[in-house]
Amino acid sequence: MNDRWRLPKAILKRELTSYFSSPTGYVFITLFVFLSAVAAFWQEAFFANNLANLDPLNAFMPYLLVFLIPAITMSLWAEEKRNGTDELLLTLPAADRDIVIGKYLAALTIYEIALLFSLSHVLVLLWLGSPDLGLMFSTYLGYWLMGAALLTLGMLASLLVSNLTVAFILGAAFCAVPVFIDHAGVILTGGARRLIEGLSFRTQFEDFAAGVVSLSSLLYFVTFTLAMLYLNVALLGRRHWQTGKGAAPLGRHYLARGLALLVIVASLTVLTGRLGGRIDVTAERLHSLSDETVALIGQLDPERPVFIQAFLSPNVPRRYLQSRNNIVNVLREFNALGGNAIHARVIETEKYTPEAREAQERYDIQPRPIPIFEQTPGSPDEIYFGLAFTRGAEEFVIPFFDPGLPAEYEIMRSVRVVSNAEKKKVGVLISKVNMFGGFDFQTRRRSADWSIVDELRKQYDVQRVPADSDYPADLDVLLAVLPHTITDEELERLANHVSEGHPALIMLDPMPAFNIELSPQIPPRNPFQQGGPPPTPPTSVQPLLDVLGLQWPKDQIAWDKYNPHPQIGALPEEIIFIGAGNKAAVNPFNPEEPITAGLQEVVLLHSGVLKPAETDKTDFIPLLQTGADSGQVMWMRLVQRTLFGIQLNPNVPHRPDEEFHVLAARVEGKEGDKPVRAIVVADLDMMGEQFFELRRRGVENLNFDNVTFLLNAVDSLAGDDSFIELRKRRPRHRTLEAVESRTRVYEEQRLEDTTEAEDVAEQRLEEAQERLDQAVAALQARTDLDAQTKRIMIANQQKVENRRLSVARKNIEDEKQRQMERARSEMESSIRAIQSTIKLLAVIIPPIPAFALFLLVSVRRLRREKIGVSPDRLVEQKKG
Repeated sequence: MNDRWRLPKAILKRELTSYFSSPTGYVFITLFVFLSAVAAFWQEAFFANNLANLDPLNAFMPYLLVFLIPAITMSLWAEEKRNGTDELLLTLPAADRDIVIGKYLAALTIYEIALLFSLSHVLVLLWLGSPDLGLMFSTYLGYWLMGAALLTLGMLASLLVSNLTVAFILGAAFCAVPVFIDHAGVILTGGARRLIEGLSFRTQFEDFAAGVVSLSSLLYFVTFTLAMLYLNVALLGRRHWQTGKGAAPLGRHYLARGLALLVIVASLTVLTGRLGGRIDVTAERLHSLSDETVALIGQLDPERPVFIQAFLSPNVPRRYLQSRNNIVNVLREFNALGGNAIHARVIETEKYTPEAREAQERYDIQPRPIPIFEQTPGSPDEIYFGLAFTRGAEEFVIPFFDPGLPAEYEIMRSVRVVSNAEKKKVGVLISKVNMFGGFDFQTRRRSADWSIVDELRKQYDVQRVPADSDYPADLDVLLAVLPHTITDEELERLANHVSEGHPALIMLDPMPAFNIELSPQIPPRNPFQQGGPPPTPPTSVQPLLDVLGLQWPKDQIAWDKYNPHPQIGALPEEIIFIGAGNKAAVNPFNPEEPITAGLQEVVLLHSGVLKPAETDKTDFIPLLQTGADSGQVMWMRLVQRTLFGIQLNPNVPHRPDEEFHVLAARVEGKEGDKPVRAIVVADLDMMGEQFFELRRRGVENLNFDNVTFLLNAVDSLAGDDSFIELRKRRPRHRTLEAVESRTRVYEEQRLEDTTEAEDVAEQRLEEAQERLDQAVAALQARTDLDAQTKRIMIANQQKVENRRLSVARKNIEDEKQRQMERARSEMESSIRAIQSTIKLLAVIIPPIPAFALFLLVSVRRLRREKIGVSPDRLVEQKKG
């Protein structure tokens, strides 16, 4: 065994010594680390996404290797041919296989050394945040496999020519083929396009980039490498081929062998892809079925199995490809775990086929048009993406599976729905917020149901509950939205219902962003509008608050300056981001409550604040709360009436009060056989359509837990905890914590400067008002004037002083705005300086070790060359 590997080891040592004895090797490693650092950290998307991962580099890595791999392989054979040493090498008593293996191991070792130096990117991420080390492992495994496979193509190119430049160009051309066939949709369609794109290095690398080591991708790279090594051996042995008229056409023969090997690689990849086999190495184990899913599947009755039919278009745009793969993989796992209790199959469905007819006629699954900006070349503009679940007479259909939805949760919930024919009942109290849609006679438009209603219908029997009559006795949960919009009598009925221990989810809101007119405050009247009846005052919700044991100041709106999304950093502070990454918060999500423990980010818009009442009749359990850098602003200071209607004042001062403000809470009674059970949220906008749309679309870096929180709240009140943990599963939002901490310093400075400008402006306005009051008082104190003259002079003086005050107020406000803008500009400049410094350090520092090693080796080499050389033979500079 040792004799067999003696020659490959000797060639390996020879090639490494040759490669690293010249500057070329170190230049390559330095260039590789530098370019990969630029791709990873120099893009604006790195700071805009604010995520501690290598996603920017992953998008460029396959294309980067197309040009860097030939730099390693171009000299392996072309240099030998140019120097004439290839004949000496080939006359050694060794098989061609051993020579090729030695050359390949040398190239692979060089690439591994380059990857080892590039691990500095992970150190940069560890400096900036807390990356998922499992994800980093799978990502670098993918880098290694891609490079190992491309090296064989580079060797093949070097074997064909004797010129280094030509070897580099030909190697890049060879390496480009498996990388750029990812864009085969430009010239191919249908099954051919799917097959070719599925065999591209970029597609096969996607699983590794997501933290999954899949058997099909692993086998693809390994078999591709072995096949290309075989072609290297065959091409090296062409010197033994017979020539002449009677010789067999071995060139065409080996070409056919090469094509056959490619077919084998493709076949094995497709076969293993259908069989499955994936190892999830992420920290959160997001690509494995959860324990909750396994337990729920184990409860199914094999005597009454669930049948799942997924009508999926075989050819989908890239935007939907990952979702399609997730659905297929989850169904495969369900089949394996469910035994006879679950029978799932994927039906490839295209228009005008019997499968399409069955989907449309039996399950009403229609093809969905794809927006132009989501279409990819070669993909259809309409796709089937629906699932049908049946169990006996029970049936549930997902007409279109939006790409942002979590596959495991949606499929498991649908299985549970058809398995349990008895659905619990959720009542929605009818108020001025029309959550059920319908025809609006005022606007003459038909509106759709709110998405929260559609979402609840997937799991519950959702019923309308009129506010003016007794509620159904069999309700499991009541959803009451904006109770101040119902009448006093109706509110009393709601308070009695809650006091009797019926579970309720109550959505309060001091300022509904979708319709400010529904605020519990009376909006200021339009100064440009004359006459008209006064607005009806909102109903007081104090009777309900008394039952709940809560205080809710309806004229106070919470704010928090925490915002982990730089791309939407211009949003006002009243848009509150409740996040686990908020260093100024203690427990933004209550870790003791199942519905909030493990949540990552929830957004509230102009939320109110909840406090426990002094009566101490109920337990007040906070669920969502702000950080310390937060406060409250008066409703009347934030809202202003203009000629164009109600608008928000963008210049409201924000001064932190160093308190943690509770925005949602669980309330549990302490007295009676049926104590109060309610969850109260001080913001209705958190269940707005925009959050459901973001969830459906799966917008990267805007993955909020609003829907998860609301559904968990309903499940908890209904006494069904089956999906709470499963629903919360998603990638951890790993932000650039170091950047955030440094940015926070400048944000605090801006806040101080803004507060100072507001204080100065307020003081100057008070001084101007005081001067006006003094002038009027002086006139009133004069005794040498009669009453009529005094009134005229006072009126004139007030007119003049008011004009001066108005001008002064405008000048003061303008100066305040300039100071605030200056403070914000300085903050933005400082943040950009921080980002530029980080980018510079992240790009410059990683190549330094490789370059330093090059200098060290060069100096040692120079010294060794001078050892034993006569001093008389050394060239000396002439003095003078």
